[in-house]
Amino acid sequence: MSRNPNVILKTEKLTRYFGALKAVSDVSLEIMEEETRAIIGPNGAGKTTLLDLIVNRTSPTSGKVYFNGKDITNNKPFNIVRKGMCKTFQVSELFPLLTVFENVKIACIQKKGDVFNIFPKSHNYLRDEVMNVLGYVNMQHMKDEIAGELSYGDQKRLEIAITLAMQPKILLLDEPTAGVARQEGYDIMEMINKLAQEFHMTILFIEHDMDIVFNYADKISVMNEGELVVTDTPEKIRNNEFVQNVYLGGAL
Repeated sequence: MSRNPNVILKTEKLTRYFGALKAVSDVSLEIMEEETRAIIGPNGAGKTTLLDLIVNRTSPTSGKVYFNGKDITNNKPFNIVRKGMCKTFQVSELFPLLTVFENVKIACIQKKGDVFNIFPKSHNYLRDEVMNVLGYVNMQHMKDEIAGELSYGDQKRLEIAITLAMQPKILLLDEPTAGVARQEGYDIMEMINKLAQEFHMTILFIEHDMDIVFNYADKISVMNEGELVVTDTPEKIRNNEFVQNVYLGGAL
């Protein structure tokens, strides 16, 4: 496959059946390096399944996924992580009984490939690396708190920190602001946006809050019933009569 050097992620006719249900149907898209792309659509549109197909948490029935010009369709999820593509909840779900520090430390150990020695004898092993990662999400002061006792918003920040420890080139987020207050949602997206700029990351995210989508996405892809309906700039999506009436419930 010839590679456009600006394309970091590409899918070709990606399809997934669950029995007779076609959850994702012939989805072809291209995500550019350092782009922030939103995927929107009604419940059951196939958005989460699409992300799971991209990282091979769910195997496609047909179609291809390319990352940095290379076919990764059948790669194991942990190999996809090592290549630089991470999805929240994919790298490591929170260990609720461990501290914030310990959760991120495990991710740092995984990144180093030292998986058979999760907690080495040295208390300071990877301490600087872990504290740097916690600094990215402003959680250094919470390093000793138990992950399961954090607020929902702080748990989301910790999940992002765990993913950042894997040093991703592209970060996939499934509703990063769900379940938090509107202002906290904006704070989380501001943090993600800042990190994306600082580390030259590409962001692909699913979101139901249209204010978040239109404020932070460079482009928006709309799905319905497993199909990719349209991809365009926020301005054109906002003014697309078909999208307004069928997918977004009227004029925006």
